[in-house]
Amino acid sequence: MNAETSREFRAWWLILPVVAVSAALIIVAALRVEADPSPTMVAVVGGIGLLAVVAVVATAVEARRLGHRFRHTIDELSRTETAVRQLLDDLPDAVMGLDASGEIATANQRAAELTGRSVDDLVGRAFLGMVGDTDRESVTERWRFDVSTEAEHTDGAGPVVFELIDSHSQPHLVEASLHRPSSSGEDVSTGVVVVLRDVTDRERSTVKLEQARRRFQQAFHSAPTGMALVRLDDSKIVDANQSLADMLARPLESMIGIGIREITHPDDLRAASTQRARLEIGIADTYLLDQRYLRSDGEFVWARTRVSVTEDEGVALAITHIEDVTEQRRAAEQLTYAATHDGLTELPNRAALVDRLDQLLAAALPGQVSVLFIDLDNFKVVNDSLGHGVGDQLLRQIASRLRHVTRDSDRLARFGGDEFVVFVDGGVDPAVVAERLRRAVQAPVVVDGHELVITASIGFAVNVEAGLTADDLLRDADAAMYRAKAAGRDRIEAFTVDTRSASVAALRTSTELRRGLERGEVVPYFQPIVDLDGGRVVGFEVLARWLHPERGLLLPGQFLPMAEDAGLMVELGGCVLRDSLAQLAHWRAVGLQFADCSLAVNVATQQLVDGDFLHVVREALGETGIDADSLWLEITETALMADTEAAAVSLRQLRSLGLHLSVDDFGTGYSSLTYLKRFPVEAIKVDRSFVSGLGLESDDTSIVEAVVRLGHSLGLSVVAEGVETPLQLNRLRDLGCDKAQGYLFGRPRPADITETERSDVDTAMEPITERVDV
Repeated sequence: MNAETSREFRAWWLILPVVAVSAALIIVAALRVEADPSPTMVAVVGGIGLLAVVAVVATAVEARRLGHRFRHTIDELSRTETAVRQLLDDLPDAVMGLDASGEIATANQRAAELTGRSVDDLVGRAFLGMVGDTDRESVTERWRFDVSTEAEHTDGAGPVVFELIDSHSQPHLVEASLHRPSSSGEDVSTGVVVVLRDVTDRERSTVKLEQARRRFQQAFHSAPTGMALVRLDDSKIVDANQSLADMLARPLESMIGIGIREITHPDDLRAASTQRARLEIGIADTYLLDQRYLRSDGEFVWARTRVSVTEDEGVALAITHIEDVTEQRRAAEQLTYAATHDGLTELPNRAALVDRLDQLLAAALPGQVSVLFIDLDNFKVVNDSLGHGVGDQLLRQIASRLRHVTRDSDRLARFGGDEFVVFVDGGVDPAVVAERLRRAVQAPVVVDGHELVITASIGFAVNVEAGLTADDLLRDADAAMYRAKAAGRDRIEAFTVDTRSASVAALRTSTELRRGLERGEVVPYFQPIVDLDGGRVVGFEVLARWLHPERGLLLPGQFLPMAEDAGLMVELGGCVLRDSLAQLAHWRAVGLQFADCSLAVNVATQQLVDGDFLHVVREALGETGIDADSLWLEITETALMADTEAAAVSLRQLRSLGLHLSVDDFGTGYSSLTYLKRFPVEAIKVDRSFVSGLGLESDDTSIVEAVVRLGHSLGLSVVAEGVETPLQLNRLRDLGCDKAQGYLFGRPRPADITETERSDVDTAMEPITERVDV
C-alpha cells in the first residue's frame, strides 16, 4: 500500500468521529430543549442542530470523495500487481516468494513450468519438500546460514546447485540464489525470494565436457605417437605426452614451457610459420606437414606433424600430433635414390639427369646452359686386361674426382658405361669447366696395386637457341665428344653446326695423311732452344708440319690427333725422326753454325709402347751418322703414366743407346718424384701454360720456381717453353732456369729459313747481358 492510499484511509477514520460527535450534540440539545423549552434554548439548540447537519453533510461529501479515491487507488494497485505479475512471468528464471515458515507465498509462471505445477498449486507448498532427498539437508543448512546473516548482507553466500523434483518426480538440476526484499529491514520473519535457474543442460554439458576432457587427457598421454598442446600466442608447450618425450630423448617435465620453435629445425620454421599464420587468422583449422625436431643428443628426427586448433579457458591452443616418420622417409628416400642414382658411383643416373636438364632448359635463356659429355679414353682396355672389378673401382675413383672439382650448382651424372655428363648454368664458360674436369681425370689411379693413368675426351654443347631439349644438347655434346676422340683423345671439343661434318672431314684427313706420308708431305720444323747462361742456341725442338697440297701448311693440332686415332703415329714419328736427323747431318756436313746443336724430337705414346721403336731410333741414327748424344727424345707426362712399367723398360732401352730423355709439358700431368727418379730422364720442360703468367701471376711464378728447384734437386736440366717476353726471360734467369725456347727466340721454321735466320735470337738475348728492368 502506497502513501496516498494510506492517507485516504486515515481521512475515512476522521469522518466517523465527526458524525458521532454531531449525533451526540443533537441528542444533548434535544434533551436540553426538553428540560428548558425557552426560545433562547430553542435557538441555541437549533443552531447546534444546524451545525451538526452541516457537519454530517460535509462529512458525507468528504467520505464520498474519499471513497472514490480509494476505489481508484485499488484499481491502480490491481493494475500494478498485474504488471508486476507479467514482469515476473516474463523472467527467464523461476521466482518464488517464501514466507517465514518456508512455504511458497507467490511464484511466477517459469516456476510453475519448472515444477510441473500451477501457480495456485505452488502457493502454500513447502519449498524444501520439492528439494531432492540427497540435497535437502545441505540446502537447509546453507539457507539457514544465509537467512541468519541477511541483516548484514544484502544477498546470501552465493548460488547453490541442487536437484528439484517436479510433479512427475523428475529431477531438475537448478541453480538457486536466496534474496531478502530490501523493504523488510532487519526483520527476517518477512520471508525471502528464491530465484531458480534450470541448469540441467548446462550441468549435463559440463559433465560431458569434463568426461571428454578426461578421455582426451587419457588418450593424449597414452597415445603411441607424440602429442603436444602448444599455445598459439607464444608457441610455448603447455602439455606433452611421454611418447613425444621418448621420441626426442628428453625428460617429460623439461618439455613443458619450452617453445616449439626451439626444437624445430631452422629450415622447417618458414613452412610451419606460414601454416601457423593460416590457423591464427582463421583461413584454415588444421594443417599437415613433415618437419624435423631436435633430440637432446643433437640429432634431428623427421616427424609428420598434424596441427589443429582448440581453445581452453579462453586460450587458443594447437593440438599437435607428432608422428616419427624418420624410418619411413629413409626408406622412401632410399627408393627414390635408387631410382635416380647410379648404384656404382652414387651419382645421379641418366633418367635423373634428363629430367633435371629439361626443367633447367625450360626456364633458361639461350646461352645459359652447357652440357659436357665426358668419355674415358681406352677404358675398355682396363676392363679387358685387368677385369671388370678393377674397372668398377676405377669408375668410382673417377666419379669422386669429378664430383670434387664441380661446383655445388653444377650437375654431375653417370650417363652409362664409362661416360659421364656435367651440365652447368649461369653462363659459365664450359671450356674452363671442361679443362678442370679433364685435368681431374688425368691423375694416376692405383687400383688393386695397378697404377693406371686415364685420360678423357670431352665434348660440350650450349643451348644457343630457345626450345632445345635435354636430348638435343646431349646429342650435340656427344657428337663433340666423338670429335675430341677423333682429334687424338684427351681433348676438349665444342659443338658447332659443323661438328658432324667435321667428323667426316677428320676421316678424310686420316686418309689423306696416309698418302701424305708416302709423298713426304710431313716435314720437320725447327724451333731454337737457348742456353740462358751463355745466351747461345744449343739445340732445336723438332715439330711436325704437313704441307698439304690443297689446304696449305697444317699445324700439328690439325692432323696429329687423326694420325693417333688412325694408328699412324709410329709411321709419322719415324718419318720426322729420320728427316730431322738427316737435316742435322746436312748442317754438320756444310759446316753451318748449328752443326754442334742437338735435336729434341717428340715421341708419342704409340711410339713408346711400340716394340719396334728402339730399332727405328737405332736405324735412324745409323743411317744419318748422327751420334746418339746429339738426340733428345721428349715424352709427355701422359705418355709416361699410361703404363709406367712398360714406359720404364722402354726408356731404359732407349737410354742405353746413349741418347737423352726429357719429360715434355711438365706440370700438366701427374708424375711424382718417385716416377722422375724411376725413369732415366735428364731434363724436364716447364709447360708454356705456367710460363705465360711468369712475373705477372704469383701462382705461375711459384710453380715455375718450384719446378726449377725440383729439377735441380734431382740433378735434372730445366727447359722453359713458350717464352715470349723479356719479363719472362729475366724472371727465368733469376730463378736459375737452364734453357728456354719460345717466340722470343724464334718461331718454328723450316730448315732453309733456320739456316739463315739469326736476328730473332740475337735480339732476344740482349736482355740477358743488359739486365733490362721490367
